[in-house]
Amino acid sequence: MDITRVQSLCEILDSHLARYQKLVDYVAQEKKCLLELDLDGLFLSSKLKEELAKDIQNNINQLVEAISDTALMLGLPLTPQPLLTDLVPRLPKPFDNRVNDGSIRLERLKNNILRENEANRSFVEEALRLVNESVNILTGANQLKGDGYNQDGSPGQKKLTLPAKLSRQV
Repeated sequence: MDITRVQSLCEILDSHLARYQKLVDYVAQEKKCLLELDLDGLFLSSKLKEELAKDIQNNINQLVEAISDTALMLGLPLTPQPLLTDLVPRLPKPFDNRVNDGSIRLERLKNNILRENEANRSFVEEALRLVNESVNILTGANQLKGDGYNQDGSPGQKKLTLPAKLSRQV
């Protein structure tokens, strides 16, 4: 067994985990900026998050290749693509625990990122909805107006009005 190949897999996995942990930190920073209405900080953390996500995407191939090389060395089939958990039972000690722990930690980090990102998205959508409703109230846009009842006694059809223009007298 080529231990250097397994060590290389562990190093690549550790590097991947560090990137994901940094992404968790950026998402948390983004949440903090949203709550504090820090737009400059929000734009910066969003930009950093986007760059890191691209870096992770670019380095996934390296991790997949290391998993495939290790699987091939262990005599596992390469189709379908082996997962880290497929390697664990065949890896020697202490690498089996290290890869298993890394696999679990990676899954937790991914789930944490998805959950926090979804919460941030919901927060932004709710804030935008409130702003939109406030602007509509101020401008009188999207108000339903109608005649009340038709001549035959049925309810009249209500129509949305066009946005009113705000006028300001000085």
